[in-house]
Amino acid sequence: MKNILMVAYYYPPKGGAGVQRTTKFASYLKKFGYNVNVLTVKEEANGLTDKSLNKEIDPQINVYRTDIKETNLLSNLLALRNKRSSKAVSNEESCSNIVVETNSFNYKIKKNLKNLAKKYFLNTYNFIYVPDDKKGWLKYAVDEARKIIKEKDIDIIYTTSSPYTAHMIGYELRKEFSIKWIADFRDPWVANAFVDYGYLTRKRHEGLESRIIKNADKIISVSQPIINEFLERYKNEEKSKFHVITNGYDEKDFCDLSLNASEENDKFTILHNGALYGEKRSPKKIFAAVQNLIDSNKIPKDNIKIKFLGEIGSEHKKVVDFYKSKYPNMIEHKNYVPHEESLKAICRANALLLLIHEGRGTEGIYTGKIFEYIRAGKPIIALVPDGVARELILKTNTGFIAYPSKQDEIEESIYNAYCSFVSSNCSINPDWEEIYKYSRENLTKQLTEAMSEIR
Repeated sequence: MKNILMVAYYYPPKGGAGVQRTTKFASYLKKFGYNVNVLTVKEEANGLTDKSLNKEIDPQINVYRTDIKETNLLSNLLALRNKRSSKAVSNEESCSNIVVETNSFNYKIKKNLKNLAKKYFLNTYNFIYVPDDKKGWLKYAVDEARKIIKEKDIDIIYTTSSPYTAHMIGYELRKEFSIKWIADFRDPWVANAFVDYGYLTRKRHEGLESRIIKNADKIISVSQPIINEFLERYKNEEKSKFHVITNGYDEKDFCDLSLNASEENDKFTILHNGALYGEKRSPKKIFAAVQNLIDSNKIPKDNIKIKFLGEIGSEHKKVVDFYKSKYPNMIEHKNYVPHEESLKAICRANALLLLIHEGRGTEGIYTGKIFEYIRAGKPIIALVPDGVARELILKTNTGFIAYPSKQDEIEESIYNAYCSFVSSNCSINPDWEEIYKYSRENLTKQLTEAMSEIR
């Protein structure tokens, strides 16, 4: 099977973490002799874009772009909320008021009411847009895919979610053409611990997910806990159908980078690369730890810098802005930057910050950034629970780990990384043989092996 059609909503010039996986798979599949065809949506003015990723597309890869009847209501509301939040904090006095307010009874009542309203809105929204708000792509994509399958003599289809609409496209094509099909889950679907579908909506999702799992020839996901959950709920499916292929890093992306650029820093520089979203993935614990280290004279306030690269949710933005107001020379924040710029920022940092909160569903989360972190060879300050991320850092010996709920461990991790900076001695000894297993080229080989098993 050498003629493949990859169905992916997220593809350059769209930006963000979801783009990398399909883009790299497509590139290396082409290198391995596959005839690669990608079906995606037309380029938009709206949404996250990263024009620098266009050069990742091999000119011999056929890219087909279709229309989509897209609903941007939710993303527009979130953008408006973040815009209003950014205007709300402008000086140290107003920041202090916010911190005081968050501890008040009235604030907690308002927050609870706001959360109830938010939950009602999201439940209604999710009920209307099943499987997701990209379902307006289904008809356009299936119509175009029919032509591609016939013209390019397609042997196998690869669909990737989110959005889950991509899998519904694969399902419709499988019914019509009896074509081989791989469904790739970058996140859980029904079992996603961070989505509250509501009873009726969940039942609808369960029915759709079941169609995908039972009809696809292979199910791939980014971590073992996600696959384990599928195996638990679909006991009648053959275990050989399910495969773990993690995310990774691309060795080519690091060829022209100066990994020693951080040696020029006169301040200990911690970088968090990527978005901060969700109520629980908060930078509060990091700031509190740094504050304690400053107060105890372990780290001079003029000798540390904390940088955030990526979009930050409204609640976390208030926290960042408060400390930025308090320590204007310590805290920096810049919204989304092109992927190649983010890699350069990683090279300029002395330590890399990873935040994964404790709770149900987090044991299967790596985050996309962790693989580029381990390849950079910089100490990772990881606030992570038990799970795949913690195991990876331990296995590759690439950082200092603390449980998110253990403030003393967080302070110790930061201080150990700082001492490494001051002494100019690298305090970690990365296992490069283990790290190289996560190169995009090696991971694509795993994908080809999974495809070769389909009969």
